[in-house]
Amino acid sequence: MFNSKKNEEAKVNYEITVLAARQTKFDNTVMIDLDVNGVKIYSCVLKEMTVKKDGEKYKAGDKFYVVNLPQEKGSDGNYYDRVWFPRSNDAIKNIVAQVEKKLS
Repeated sequence: MFNSKKNEEAKVNYEITVLAARQTKFDNTVMIDLDVNGVKIYSCVLKEMTVKKDGEKYKAGDKFYVVNLPQEKGSDGNYYDRVWFPRSNDAIKNIVAQVEKKLS
């Protein structure tokens, strides 16, 4: 933040609500629309992924979820998020729970 000390972090509570969930032709992918602190974000992607190799924290075969935000191709050919908010493990678990409820 402007005029703040380096060690200070802004603590923002993100209220995330799943507005809509649409199953795609892929079993591991769902299109979702979110409301994050009153800002509506359409066409996000929720993917269920599988760990391929054993690591320090996770073992091969473990499942995890990724939330991708809408992107746009820049003039340099790279893709950039159109919007951004931090997605913690707890936030993703909350999103997954809401999506499962909507799809059931």
